[in-house]
Amino acid sequence: MADLREENQLHRVYKEVVPSAGEFDEHSHRFYATFETENESDATAGPRALIVGDGPRKLGNSTANDYVLAMIAREPKHHQYQVVSHSNNPNSLLMTQWLSDKVYLEPMTEEAVASVARLERPYYAFVPAGKQELGRAIERVSPTTKVVVIEATQIPKNVVSSIPTLEFNGLFDGQVVYQLGVIGELKDQGVGKYQTLAKRYPAHLESDLAIKVTAPT
Repeated sequence: MADLREENQLHRVYKEVVPSAGEFDEHSHRFYATFETENESDATAGPRALIVGDGPRKLGNSTANDYVLAMIAREPKHHQYQVVSHSNNPNSLLMTQWLSDKVYLEPMTEEAVASVARLERPYYAFVPAGKQELGRAIERVSPTTKVVVIEATQIPKNVVSSIPTLEFNGLFDGQVVYQLGVIGELKDQGVGKYQTLAKRYPAHLESDLAIKVTAPT
């Protein structure tokens, strides 16, 4: 179907998400795709960088991924680039105006990513490791774009243990630690051991331990 649309030049257009349904003159700079005639999204003015989420890691509840993408978004903004994000996570930090000047809420498919790149023609495009096909799709429609792969520099290794461990995700605002989630290891029923690459979310954190890890240091 994607090849047929490309052959007949049936490209996506974009509509802006308007929280008030048009009652007020407002611009969210958040867009979704449709196959109509009117396009509400023009290429962002000035130098621009495209960040294709969901990050390089696949374990846990993706808060680590979101942190990595947020740090990446800060860098081009520091160098006066307009940051355009392509995300399929409406709860991502990339949805905030402080990190993204424009967001496309679209699935992580080659066709969807290529459509955004065709419109925006970014100077740089950041794609997660393991999704290099998205980078190739960008290069096909925007040959001048420099694709940068977000590598997972610390490749997770499987450690088998008789004792389970928990991973605590929190946000510290300088005074209070807010719990974002707890991830636990799963037991391999065949050998009766816990594995670091087998995770479950959410996991239970005992109340006395929760007090310790959320206490400001």
